[in-house]
Amino acid sequence: MDRKISASISYTKGYIVKIKDEHFCIVPFVQLNTRGKGDARVCCSIEGIDYGIPKKMTLDEITSDTYSSDTDVYNLSKDKIEDLWNGPFMKDFRMKMLNGEKLSNCEFCYRMENSGFGSKRTGKNKRFLERVKPHLQKYYDANGYVDVMPQWWEVRLSTKCNLSCVMCSPNLSSMMYKEYNKWGNKMTGQMQGSLDIAKRSGEEYLSQSKFFKEQIMTNLEHVLYMEFRGGEVFADRHSIDFIWSIAKTDYAKNISLDISTNATLITDEIVDLLNHFKGGLLRFSIDAGQEKDELIRYHTDWDSVITSIENSNNLHSEWDMVTQTCLQALNCVGLVPMLEYFDNMCNRTNNERFHLGFTSVRGKEWMRHELVPIEYREKEIADLEEFLKNSWLCNTSKHKKRETKTIQGLIKALSAKTRIDDDLNKKARDYYLKLNELRNVDYWKTFPHLEYLNE
Repeated sequence: MDRKISASISYTKGYIVKIKDEHFCIVPFVQLNTRGKGDARVCCSIEGIDYGIPKKMTLDEITSDTYSSDTDVYNLSKDKIEDLWNGPFMKDFRMKMLNGEKLSNCEFCYRMENSGFGSKRTGKNKRFLERVKPHLQKYYDANGYVDVMPQWWEVRLSTKCNLSCVMCSPNLSSMMYKEYNKWGNKMTGQMQGSLDIAKRSGEEYLSQSKFFKEQIMTNLEHVLYMEFRGGEVFADRHSIDFIWSIAKTDYAKNISLDISTNATLITDEIVDLLNHFKGGLLRFSIDAGQEKDELIRYHTDWDSVITSIENSNNLHSEWDMVTQTCLQALNCVGLVPMLEYFDNMCNRTNNERFHLGFTSVRGKEWMRHELVPIEYREKEIADLEEFLKNSWLCNTSKHKKRETKTIQGLIKALSAKTRIDDDLNKKARDYYLKLNELRNVDYWKTFPHLEYLNE
């Protein structure tokens, strides 16, 4: 008699016919994620395994006593992909998914979904579930062993970056690393702690690993999608050269790319490079308009952003572009001028490939938009409702339903009940005060709604 995978997954005649469980995620069956130094994770959204996937333990065995910076973890600058792909951690993680478990490590995706946004879980399920579903029973019977190498790579090739964004960390941005190093004992304790983590990680970049690049090149036949993250991908010459090496193969025409960029470095060369691939999605990390964006994404230049966006219009027709705006306390008031700029640009050029998108700040809880009193957000909600009525993207473009849903999701997120937490508010106040001092700027002036922090 055939056995059922779980109570949440219907199974008939040797294969899964319907996945009902709201927590199931296809990611561990098709994707691997690497950080800039080579340490691997299941995906970029997972929490609780900050040092990488351990070689000799499962998720249940990870505790504060057993898991630390000294734990032996897989690093793809020196470890084989196949050893990681079907190691004890990954096989156990897949079985948890097949058994319908809700994992605290996946809370970020659940929170994004509850806020009205899409998540990596829902996006990947939509793209891969039907392709993989007939094989899930086989994977279950094999205790989580997957016989196909990763079809989707989410790669941070380096931490090299030309910006120092307030919601980032020095282990993800070389510019922030340099800043924090320069400030030394002038920093807050939290800032020093994040610098210490970055220092433990070292300064080697995966983009410079001949071993890793050779492994990827020999497994390209399985690859359908590649995500490249930074740092800033286009700030690292080694990363650009590696992508060129893939672009020049016959496999490139079958591979779609998904690239996050701060939209400051998209040159004619970059456009030419990307046009060698099947197509993909270019994610613009832009959080506000003009001077607000220049303070959130410190060292950015608004004119360079506009130039990069204009250049991206020369990508071939299978490429789309989307904003990847990080919703946080700083920009939860004053988003509409940025939205209006992009809306007018798309209307003027009849651009049907440009979309609006949002994510949420992660890792720095004191920057969450829910900490901002609702009365400050109510005016923004009213402005967004007016934007929804008049927007070309939401009313005229062929993707109007998608854009409308995005803005409605943003309104829902901004309507969340205020989170009262004096400790987090103090952290936020101390952080912005310190940045004012060390950067010689004025966050209070540019973001006057932050006055709640001084009440």
